[in-house]
Amino acid sequence: MMIFRELLPFVWRVFDLLCYLAALIALNWAMFSWNKMAGAFALAFSFAVTGLVSELLASNTPKGGD
Repeated sequence: MMIFRELLPFVWRVFDLLCYLAALIALNWAMFSWNKMAGAFALAFSFAVTGLVSELLASNTPKGGD
Protein backbone atom coordinates (compact mmCIF):
# COMPACT_ATOMS: atom_id res chain seq x y z
CA MET A 1 0.00 0.00 0.00
CA MET A 2 2.91 2.32 0.73
CA ILE A 3 4.20 2.15 -2.84
CA PHE A 4 0.92 3.58 -4.18
CA ARG A 5 1.21 6.59 -1.87
CA GLU A 6 4.61 7.35 -3.35
CA LEU A 7 3.85 6.34 -6.93
CA LEU A 8 0.60 8.26 -7.41
CA PRO A 9 2.08 11.76 -6.86
CA PHE A 10 4.92 10.93 -9.28
CA VAL A 11 2.46 9.73 -11.93
CA TRP A 12 0.36 12.84 -11.38
CA ARG A 13 3.42 15.11 -11.89
CA VAL A 14 4.28 13.30 -15.12
CA PHE A 15 0.67 13.65 -16.29
CA ASP A 16 0.72 17.39 -15.47
CA LEU A 17 3.95 17.80 -17.43
CA LEU A 18 2.54 15.95 -20.45
CA CYS A 19 -0.62 18.07 -20.40
CA TYR A 20 1.47 21.25 -20.18
CA LEU A 21 3.60 20.18 -23.14
CA ALA A 22 0.54 19.17 -25.16
CA ALA A 23 -1.05 22.57 -24.51
CA LEU A 24 2.10 24.40 -25.61
CA ILE A 25 2.41 22.30 -28.74
CA ALA A 26 -1.25 22.85 -29.63
CA LEU A 27 -1.00 26.61 -29.01
CA ASN A 28 2.14 27.00 -31.10
CA TRP A 29 0.84 24.80 -33.91
CA ALA A 30 -2.42 26.78 -34.07
CA MET A 31 -0.61 30.11 -34.12
CA PHE A 32 1.85 29.02 -36.81
CA SER A 33 -1.13 27.75 -38.83
CA TRP A 34 -2.63 31.21 -38.56
CA ASN A 35 0.51 33.05 -39.70
CA LYS A 36 4.26 33.15 -39.05
CA MET A 37 4.24 36.32 -36.95
CA ALA A 38 1.60 34.99 -34.56
CA GLY A 39 3.54 31.73 -34.36
CA ALA A 40 6.74 33.56 -33.47
CA PHE A 41 5.00 35.51 -30.70
CA ALA A 42 3.39 32.33 -29.36
CA LEU A 43 6.75 30.56 -29.37
CA ALA A 44 8.38 33.45 -27.51
CA PHE A 45 5.52 33.46 -25.01
CA SER A 46 5.85 29.70 -24.53
CA PHE A 47 9.58 29.96 -23.86
CA ALA A 48 9.07 32.84 -21.44
CA VAL A 49 6.38 31.04 -19.45
CA THR A 50 8.39 27.81 -19.38
CA GLY A 51 11.47 29.68 -18.16
CA LEU A 52 9.49 31.48 -15.48
CA VAL A 53 7.90 28.27 -14.25
CA SER A 54 11.23 26.47 -14.15
CA GLU A 55 12.81 29.32 -12.16
CA LEU A 56 9.92 29.35 -9.69
CA LEU A 57 10.17 25.60 -9.23
CA ALA A 58 13.95 25.78 -8.79
CA SER A 59 13.65 28.47 -6.14
CA ASN A 60 11.10 26.43 -4.15
CA THR A 61 13.08 23.18 -4.07
CA PRO A 62 15.06 22.52 -0.91
CA LYS A 63 18.81 22.83 -1.22
CA GLY A 64 21.18 20.05 -0.17
CA GLY A 65 23.15 20.05 3.03
CA ASP A 66 22.52 19.33 6.67
